[in-house]
Amino acid sequence: MRASLSTHLARKLGRFIPTQPKPVRWPGGVVSFTFDDFPKTALTVGGAILEKYGVHGTYYTAVNLAETDGNLGRMFDRADVEAAHAKGHEIACHTFRHLDCGRNHTSRLLADVDENAAAIRCLTGGYTPTNFAFPFGGISFSAKGALSQRFASCRGIGDGVNAGTADFADLKAVRVHQYADAAGSYRRIVDEARERNGWLIFYTHDVADEPSMFGCTAAQLETIVAYAARTCPVLPVRDVIEGLESPAPSIF
Repeated sequence: MRASLSTHLARKLGRFIPTQPKPVRWPGGVVSFTFDDFPKTALTVGGAILEKYGVHGTYYTAVNLAETDGNLGRMFDRADVEAAHAKGHEIACHTFRHLDCGRNHTSRLLADVDENAAAIRCLTGGYTPTNFAFPFGGISFSAKGALSQRFASCRGIGDGVNAGTADFADLKAVRVHQYADAAGSYRRIVDEARERNGWLIFYTHDVADEPSMFGCTAAQLETIVAYAARTCPVLPVRDVIEGLESPAPSIF
């Protein structure tokens, strides 16, 4: 009971106490599409949709999941990582063993992340991932502090647009399948990002006709990608970070 309470408090503190606050101002807004864990369909279906519209995504890759099968379907293999990287998509970092950062000691997390980054370098011919996402959205204050020293950004699953000042140790993101509804919620939140000169990050996992509860259909993803691509820049997380650090991000 004591351990459970301490874990709960650590996750709460991690969510609500900013660790790396930075300004976000992108004139006209910017959108990123991200895929967690890297199911094979995230590239073969999701990547193909992005490429159809001339844009790229970010793949948060947990290398220990390679060539396994689970509730997300078949996971990526070496050729998928090489193909995604060659096409200009961003290969970003998860934990190697898909560890929950809110439930593991910081020293274990850092060792696991270092192992994952080394594996990504091997798969990409030397590319070092610069951005991270928390598996399960699980965070703690100590994990945020440690990982924000390793990466330019850490993405969570707190819903909303990153605008004004955002915590780059826990960037907000929204689920594709929750916003691809008949009411057109995706239009509302993309427009909000544009109006607030903010950064909207979508995330999903598998992209399939019958997706997992964590994924979306191809139609859902393409509906949002098509709208975003015709209204504002769509860039991988890596490129948004670079643009925010430059004096004047380009306007669509």
